[in-house]
Amino acid sequence: MLSQEDVNFIENSLSYDEKASVIFLLYGQRNPQYALQILTVAGRAPDTEETNFLVDWMNHVQRSASWEDELLEALTIMEQNLLLLQAGFDDDELRSKFFPQTAEIAFHVHPMLKGLYHFCERLSNETERKLVNQLQQSTSIPALKRECMEIILLQLLINGNVQLGLKQSGQESNLLMLTAACKTVELYDESDFLKSIMSHYNRNISPPNQEQSDATAKNIPKLQELSNRHNPSDQTETIAQPANSALESYTFDPARAGIVLLINQFTFYRETNPELVELVPPRPLKDRKGTEVDKSALERLFTDIGYDLIVEENITHHQILQSVQHAVQRTQPIHCSLIVCLLSHGQEGKVFGSNSIPVEVRAIQQLMANERLTGKPKLLIVQACQGADLQSAVPIPIYEHDGLEGSEKTASVFMDFLVAWSTVPGFASIRHIEKGSWFIQELCAKLRQLYRSEHIMDILTAVINDVASKRGYGNECMVPIVQSTLSKRLYFRRQL
Repeated sequence: MLSQEDVNFIENSLSYDEKASVIFLLYGQRNPQYALQILTVAGRAPDTEETNFLVDWMNHVQRSASWEDELLEALTIMEQNLLLLQAGFDDDELRSKFFPQTAEIAFHVHPMLKGLYHFCERLSNETERKLVNQLQQSTSIPALKRECMEIILLQLLINGNVQLGLKQSGQESNLLMLTAACKTVELYDESDFLKSIMSHYNRNISPPNQEQSDATAKNIPKLQELSNRHNPSDQTETIAQPANSALESYTFDPARAGIVLLINQFTFYRETNPELVELVPPRPLKDRKGTEVDKSALERLFTDIGYDLIVEENITHHQILQSVQHAVQRTQPIHCSLIVCLLSHGQEGKVFGSNSIPVEVRAIQQLMANERLTGKPKLLIVQACQGADLQSAVPIPIYEHDGLEGSEKTASVFMDFLVAWSTVPGFASIRHIEKGSWFIQELCAKLRQLYRSEHIMDILTAVINDVASKRGYGNECMVPIVQSTLSKRLYFRRQL
């Protein structure tokens, strides 16, 4: 049994950063506001000054039978082997009891706090500085005299930007803002790690009062079954057909169609933050004349179909990711789908924020591929260049090849996902300064004309055909591209 003297010895053997880590692990779920206060006070004191935060914590939680195991688990997670040996504990025994290297498993410490501690340990001084800088810009976190990543995480917990989750009440963990910030500073491995621990924690959580969009449909007989009841003579022919020979359709109801996020970038400025200036393109980005026509056409179309619109204009690269997160969170269980439309300048696989900083489209896809949207179709429509080259119309060759050399098929890892690009990788996207872009105008026209009778893939095939047949004044042409993992037909009308 740990005595007060033992706890005091342990605490004052730790450096400030180590104290921040152990306080984060112990208080992060209980009272992050208090944890931040005591660490702020400690940060102002000399390193040699003794503290008694852990003694206070011990006295506060001593009524809990597991308080000692919780402290020992926190120290084991932090790999404080020598300190634990000095306190009289067997290191191997503690490691076999608490599995410190397995980020997803914790017994007394909240598992998401353990995972976030491992996330902090993955950061170098340089990457931590970049990430902290990015988070302070995007969330208005105040600067402190002494900062470490755990303190920043405490501030995010207080502000609600990070949510640990609580399985007893069905509350899911939410690290989307943090994963987006990692992607912004190109910490893709760290972003994937965060997504992994969040997915592991959330996978067995069923949010309370969650509605299933197809719950009423489960007890409705299939149309063919009803037909057979009234036409017994047709039953033999029906039984002879292969099971599931017809492709199913996604549930769609205009009354609960879902969310459309429309991001329209018209004007651009050049970012001056020294951490980001190297990402700014050499030449200033011009105003996107004609984009208002595209925006209006998309607004009218999706409003008429039944969607709730979120419109964002001239927002920075980080605000793009935040807007996508917001749209994902706005999508409720009863909603049928989520659509994100990006109208901006771009380069291969990227779109630009209003501050001329590019955002990886795959980062946007990863935010949309959220577990709360499992089984729902997710559409990403991108009107942006994927390069500077213009395509020229040429005679159709006899020989063709499958696929695009050098293209990255990012959509293939997502289910029920469709990404429609205005142009193939490496080439420019054509936009009329008065009439709008070829792709968006044809997309809106074909959807309005065909959505009552055709599903989205057939409509997009018609869009590709019509756009590809257009010619510019210099014989320029353009071919949109669609990447899909939709597993059913998607109609924008109620199914009979």
